[in-house]
Amino acid sequence: MAIGKKKEETVVDHQIEVKRATQFKNGNIGFDMIVNGVTIYGCVYIQGKTKKGDDYAFVSFPQRQGSDNKYYNHAYVKLSDADNETIEKALEAMVE
Repeated sequence: MAIGKKKEETVVDHQIEVKRATQFKNGNIGFDMIVNGVTIYGCVYIQGKTKKGDDYAFVSFPQRQGSDNKYYNHAYVKLSDADNETIEKALEAMVE
């Protein structure tokens, strides 16, 4: 790979199963999920509105605070739009 050139990313749909979902008072949902046979504990589905009033939602992976006081993911999977939709539907069914 040449220096300065970005590597093309391939989006892959994963096999995802959502486990143990808990809705917090602020509306966010804490959950665990199994991705391709690997369990990731401590994910959070965060929902809100931008300053312009647009809705947003995303999966936050578990993090730890470093010695520089910044937070770093200690588990991460690049999720496709289909993966996010799978997670959202599973969470809706579990917290209703």
